Amino acid sequence: MGRRVLIVEDDEKSRRLLSDVLAFHGYEVSAAENGEEGLRTAQTREPDLALLDIQLPGISGFELLARLRKAQHGALRYPVIAVTASVMEQDRRKILAAGFDAFVSKPVNIGELLDTLAKLFVRTGP
Repeated sequence: MGRRVLIVEDDEKSRRLLSDVLAFHGYEVSAAENGEEGLRTAQTREPDLALLDIQLPGISGFELLARLRKAQHGALRYPVIAVTASVMEQDRRKILAAGFDAFVSKPVNIGELLDTLAKLFVRTGP
């Protein structure tokens, strides 16, 4: 079994692309189209890493990260990557200050995404 990755992305094409690419590379993928569904999926599937879109319907990626932390009593046991079209330096600082472990800009560069996942998995161990 590969590492479990949760993708929370409201755009169906983006969600499908990310899911297909990660599954092809051996990851076990769960996907959700909004923050509420993502929270439920995280609680039942226990991912090893999560990719969260920042601009989600309902609760934002920032709020979802906060709720995931609260559900785990303040400390997430897995890395979380923000996926965003916001590439301004101030947006990146806000993302990292909120507690995301990394960010990947849209449109997603698959090589960059895979490198980021590999680096985070090396940091967190088996």
